Amino acid sequence: MLETIVNDVVNIFEGVFLSGDVVALLIAFGSVIVATLMMQRSTQIGSMTLLGLVLFVIGGYLRGVFRGPVPEETAASTTANRAVNQLEYSWLEFMDLQAGTLLAYFIAFMVLILILFGLKSMLAR
Repeated sequence: MLETIVNDVVNIFEGVFLSGDVVALLIAFGSVIVATLMMQRSTQIGSMTLLGLVLFVIGGYLRGVFRGPVPEETAASTTANRAVNQLEYSWLEFMDLQAGTLLAYFIAFMVLILILFGLKSMLAR
């Protein structure tokens, strides 16, 4: 059980933070940095991790909405149509997530936020 969770967290770290996708990396680190800067005490780690994940999801959604046109889209496809399609796609992806994967995302973001909060606290003294 513990080995599975650790493997999931490592896979999330590799997939999100060590992938070659620069935009996804900027979205992830941006959400972690915003959550870290808003965090005032270490007891807020749960709520700030949840905030970081919500910002990550919103950033991924907006990336999907404002991406360039893809070949299967028609010329009449608008940003509003892409927003609705991306919302449906994102909701289906979320519903397909397993609890272990969601927990792994939470742990991965929590570790990064704790590390950055520790650095922020050390530099503030």
